[in-house]
Amino acid sequence: MARATVISVVNHKGGCGKTTTVTNLGVSLSMGDGDRGIPPRRVLIVDLDPRGNVATTFGVEKNSLGQTMNSLFQKVIDGSKIDSSPFIISPDNLTLWMKRAWKKQNPTKSKGPPKHHKVDRLSLLPADLDLSGIEIELAMKIGREHRLKIALESAMDQFDLIIIDTPASLGLLTINALTAADWLLIPIQAEFYALESMGQLLDTLRRVQSAVNPSLRLLGIALTMVQSGSNLGREVADSAARHFGGRILRTAIPRSISVAEAPLYGAPVSLTQSAIKRHPGSLAYWDLAGDVNERLRMISGGHHG
Repeated sequence: MARATVISVVNHKGGCGKTTTVTNLGVSLSMGDGDRGIPPRRVLIVDLDPRGNVATTFGVEKNSLGQTMNSLFQKVIDGSKIDSSPFIISPDNLTLWMKRAWKKQNPTKSKGPPKHHKVDRLSLLPADLDLSGIEIELAMKIGREHRLKIALESAMDQFDLIIIDTPASLGLLTINALTAADWLLIPIQAEFYALESMGQLLDTLRRVQSAVNPSLRLLGIALTMVQSGSNLGREVADSAARHFGGRILRTAIPRSISVAEAPLYGAPVSLTQSAIKRHPGSLAYWDLAGDVNERLRMISGGHHG
């Protein structure tokens, strides 16, 4: 069986739509779309951000979480042999959380959540605040950059695609995500300061490639929170294209109320809203999933796993 392809979504600058990008790509790439040529995949989202916003996006109540990413890392640090499955929320349970969140937000609607409010092939390895203490423990360990890779080893045959959300820093958690990944996807907010910080991130990419993960490659750069029709948005897009050329993904994500409000419905916008012109946020994330799928297909010679 083919092993999972691992994509780390990284930008040490906060507020660039990292978690939103991770969750919407996770939904879209797990569901698939024949019109866009996206095959359905078994997808695992791994949350490496101690804030744990991925769980919130899917309506998961963090105080009800059992074992999380933190407990899994703890096992790796102890040197135990690991089965990651007890730490993972299955598609069925993720669906239950989403439906519960929808009912909470819509108490007066007797019909219950829409039929499409479910996932069939999407699982989640959640994080919680305790994860922030792991970096201190990791700092003292030999081979500390490889701990996430070891933690995910047992999941590699269970999924086609693993997408990792990372904290807004270039600390040890992010370095672990880059060491475990085949591909790096960088979302950047369409503003000038965002481009200035890219040099540091690309330098980190080169250092990880030369020191611990020579097979890590840049999948692409996604422009997010683009103010449609604004001069600034156009200028930043032009400037990014000059700097990064073909590494910029075709689809830019617009600044959209429907994207920002999605967690109120207990699911990402690509699941709660139809991908039509009335919902530019959902449409954009489905198109971005098409771009990511196309790049994976091109660079993997048609291999999806």
